[in-house]
Amino acid sequence: VVNDTNIEDKPRFAHRGLLLDTSRHYLSKTNILRNLDAMAQNKLNVFHWHIVDDQSFPYQSKAFPDLSAKGAYSPNHVYTQADIAEVIQFARLRGIRVVAEFDSPGHTQSWGKGQAGLLTQCYSGGQATGNYGPVDPTLNTTFPFLQQFFSEVAHVF
Repeated sequence: VVNDTNIEDKPRFAHRGLLLDTSRHYLSKTNILRNLDAMAQNKLNVFHWHIVDDQSFPYQSKAFPDLSAKGAYSPNHVYTQADIAEVIQFARLRGIRVVAEFDSPGHTQSWGKGQAGLLTQCYSGGQATGNYGPVDPTLNTTFPFLQQFFSEVAHVF
C-alpha cells in the first residue's frame, strides 16, 4: 500500500522579516551571517538592518570616512563596504532581501561626531547649550552632504 500525499507549503505572509539593530548593539559580520542562515531556515525573507542611529555610526563611508572613524564605538566596530557586499550576497543566495535603515534627520547624534556643522545647535535663554538636535535643514551644506552620502549608500545597498 502506497500512501499518496500532497503537501502544499507556502508562507502565510509575503514579508517575513527580522530586524537587527547593530547601531546600538554591534554584531560581528560572522554573527550577522549566522542570523541570515537561521532566517533562511525559518523562511524569513527580509533582513531589516538598523545600521546607524544616535549611539554609533558603524557604516564605513568612503566619501565621509570620519563618520565611522569618530562615530563608531571603536575602529573595530565598523562594517566596511566589502563586509556589507558580503552580507548582501550571502542573504541574496538565501532568498533574503537586505533593507538598510539610516535614521535621519533625527537620531543623528553619531553623525555629528564625524561631520561638523551638520546638527542643529540647541539653545536655552538665547545661549547655546552645547547640545545638538537633528540634522540642521537651514544650512546650505546639509543637502549637498545628504545627497552625496545617500548616493553612496544607494550604490552600496
